[in-house]
Amino acid sequence: MKIIMVKKQGCNPCKMFEPKIKDVAIDNSLEFKIIQAEEMPEKMRPKFYPFFYLMNNDDLLESWAGTSTRKMAKVMTRHIKNFIYNE
Repeated sequence: MKIIMVKKQGCNPCKMFEPKIKDVAIDNSLEFKIIQAEEMPEKMRPKFYPFFYLMNNDDLLESWAGTSTRKMAKVMTRHIKNFIYNE
């Protein structure tokens, strides 16, 4: 499984949340990838940042936006047995 984070240049919430989501990926043995929104085709860019995709191989399990740790934890708990999150 992997987490893909889409962030926009100059997005302060993206900068603040990136270390948290990286730690979650490491703690749960997930692959982690960052995509710059500016490198995406304009029609594919999300409306809100940071934006996340939880993938299992090529299958999209769930996506969400924002820096809510509560939302992130709920998404992860739905898809990862024994999900680990240390606030």
